[in-house]
Amino acid sequence: MLAKKIIVWGGSAAFGLVAGFGTVFALGTTVQKYAVALNFGVVDLVINNLFFLCLAYAAFVWIWLDYFLGTKIIPE
Repeated sequence: MLAKKIIVWGGSAAFGLVAGFGTVFALGTTVQKYAVALNFGVVDLVINNLFFLCLAYAAFVWIWLDYFLGTKIIPE
């Protein structure tokens, strides 16, 4: 069961990153163009539009991987 949960978390995070950067590449733009410039250092990476795009993709895949692998992270 632990291996399945690791697959759910790792797989969804990896898919989120790939899909997020793939979307930016497919639209022919850059990450810096839509980045929030707050000059807070590392916090700028967290409060970045790309972060939320990747998070949305990862959440979508996380829900379905949880369902198909039967890990029951989300209770019924």
